[in-house]
Amino acid sequence: MKTKRAFILVYLFNTICYQMVAQTSFTSGLLPKIVVSNKLSNYTKLIHSLESRQQLWEHYPDDDFSYDYLLTDLTTILSFKLSSDKVFNIGYLLRLEGDQLIHRSIFQYASTQQLESTRVAHRFVTDQTFTKDESPEFRLRYRFTVEIPFSGYRADPGEFYLKVNNEYLGSYQSSNSDIEIRIIPFIGYVVTPKSKLEIGPDYRLSQLLESGIKNRVWLSLNYYYAIDTKTLRNEN
Repeated sequence: MKTKRAFILVYLFNTICYQMVAQTSFTSGLLPKIVVSNKLSNYTKLIHSLESRQQLWEHYPDDDFSYDYLLTDLTTILSFKLSSDKVFNIGYLLRLEGDQLIHRSIFQYASTQQLESTRVAHRFVTDQTFTKDESPEFRLRYRFTVEIPFSGYRADPGEFYLKVNNEYLGSYQSSNSDIEIRIIPFIGYVVTPKSKLEIGPDYRLSQLLESGIKNRVWLSLNYYYAIDTKTLRNEN
């Protein structure tokens, strides 16, 4: 019950934020992602992901359809299981954006809690981005996740579930700071014990400390697959 109230408050807060700001910039497109995890031991695993970002509209709805392939992210994370509900991750991201190579180091701490049929997760992240021609960018991120099966206490193969991510991100680069808010509601489907699909809008509200607010909505489509493990139940 407390989890549902928290979800409602988070949703209302983000809706109010959306209504209060002027849409001075609006971008939308596709954000497909593939995640493959491989268990190394009872306490460690490798997580690889491939994600692309493809723009369909800019300043929508004023502009016509305009396709543009923006970037590709290749990420590898080594995950350490600290306890049954806590993990620490360290990773590296390589971004291919035009003729640029962008490097990012990632450090994460995550905890989960099972409340009857609802799973709640908290994730804290710090990452550092380095490029050849720009100053390093440092970010702090907090993400709150609620996952609820459509029926029963958990989603089994052949069943659907709802997952909502709400993230707050602060960044600093060359004396410039920014705050970004993200809300991502997913409809998920468990294909097999080792694979699942998620689809939903990824809404991002950024440049909150500047005069021009930036709005972006991506259609996210995620596919998860686990190697040498029994279930994907604890994947975020």
